[in-house]
Amino acid sequence: MGFKKYIVASILLLAIASGFTYSLDLGSYTLVIDQLSLNQTLPVYLWIIVPAVVLFAATILHMMFYGSKGFFQRQALNKDVENLQKIIKDKLLQKEPTAILKTPNLKELANIITQLNITVPNSSFSSSISNISDIVNKIQAINNGEFVSSKELKLDNSTPLGQLNLKNRIKADSNFAVEVIKQSSKYSEEVIACAFTQMLEKKSMTTIKKLLPSLTLTNDMAKQLLQKDSVAPKQFAFTNSEILEYIQNNEFTNDELIKLAKNYKKHFSPEQLIKLFEDISANNESLTESYLYVLFEYEMITQVREIVVNSQKDEFVVYKALLDLKDAGKHYNIDDFIA
Repeated sequence: MGFKKYIVASILLLAIASGFTYSLDLGSYTLVIDQLSLNQTLPVYLWIIVPAVVLFAATILHMMFYGSKGFFQRQALNKDVENLQKIIKDKLLQKEPTAILKTPNLKELANIITQLNITVPNSSFSSSISNISDIVNKIQAINNGEFVSSKELKLDNSTPLGQLNLKNRIKADSNFAVEVIKQSSKYSEEVIACAFTQMLEKKSMTTIKKLLPSLTLTNDMAKQLLQKDSVAPKQFAFTNSEILEYIQNNEFTNDELIKLAKNYKKHFSPEQLIKLFEDISANNESLTESYLYVLFEYEMITQVREIVVNSQKDEFVVYKALLDLKDAGKHYNIDDFIA
C-alpha cells in the first residue's frame, strides 16, 4: 500500500471508530495514577480514540523517517555508481581517478579498480552504459590510427593515449606537424620526432630550413634531415659547412655516411663532395672510411694510397683489397664491395 493510501485509510478507520464508540454513549472514565499525580476524566470514546491517533501519528513519523533515510541512501548509492563510472572512464583515458565514494562495498571496489590497468579490446565492445561504450569506441579508433578531438574525450595529451592521438593527427595533417615543430616546447620528444618525420616526408626543404632554428635535433632527426637533404634538388640542399656541422654535432657511422655520399654525388660536383668528406675525416678520424669511399668513387687512387699506407694492418681491409685489384688491372664496381 502506498504512503498516501495508508494515511487516507487510517484516517477513515479512525473516523469510523470514533463515530461508532461515540454512538454507544459509554459515559466517562477517570484515569488515576497516584505516582504521576494524574487524575483525568474523559469520555470513554476519547480514551479509545486518542491512543489510536497517537499510534497513527507515531507510525507516520516512523515511516517518514525511514523513508527519508532510504531515499538518501539510494541517492548516495546512485551518486557512488556515477563516481564509479567516472573512475572507470579515467582509467580508460589513463588519468588519475579523483572521484570519492562513500558506500563501503563500492568504495572497496573502486580502490581495486584504481590499482588495475584497464586495456581496451581490439574487438567489438558493447555496454548498456552508453558513455563508457562511447569512450571505448573512441579509444579503439585512436588505437587504429584515427585522430579523435581531445575535446570529445577530454583527453590529457601527456598520457600515452594522448601522445598516440597527437601522432595520429600529425600523420593525417602535415600542417599540424609544422605547428608542432613551431611550438616544440609544448610537446614531448616522441611527438616532436613524429612531427619532424612527417614534415620531412610532406614538406619542401625550403619550408624545413625555415623551421630548423626553433628546433633542437636529436641524433636520429639529424640523420633523417641529411637523408632528406641528400636527395633534394641541388638549389635547396645544405652547404658543406651546414652538413659538416650536423655531422659533427651528432653520431654517424661510416655506413650511414657512405649512403649519404651515394645520394649527394647525384647533384654535388666531385670537388664539393670530396672536400666535404675530407673535412668529415679531418674532424673525426673514425669516419675516414667514408672519405676513402668517395676517393675511390672518383678514382683518386693516389690520395687513397696516402691514407692506407700509414694505417694499421687491420684497418681499411676492403680498401686495401680494392687497391690490390686496381694494381692488378682488375675492373670492379666499388658498390659491389661497400654496402
